[in-house]
Amino acid sequence: MMESVMLWAALSWYSISPVITLTGKVTADVYKGILGEHVHSMVQTLFPSGSAVFQDDTAPVHTATCVKEWFEEHEGEVKHLPWPAQSPDLNIIEPL
Repeated sequence: MMESVMLWAALSWYSISPVITLTGKVTADVYKGILGEHVHSMVQTLFPSGSAVFQDDTAPVHTATCVKEWFEEHEGEVKHLPWPAQSPDLNIIEPL
């Protein structure tokens, strides 16, 4: 049986986050945990004025209700920029 491994990281103009290794299936709850544990602290450190903008793609875990609710709860701290449909050119991770 094969197990999947995913690497997750965030980047900004000022810094990058640590690379997080995720094994197994990444659920919306796992992703929400990443937002709370890693993205939130990075945003607070780099953008204390609340001017951060976060963008992810339209993967099902990114668009789950609990993830949308997380962004709504933290909207004063981080703006969630929607991913435009059919826009692979905006993905700066893929070429890396």
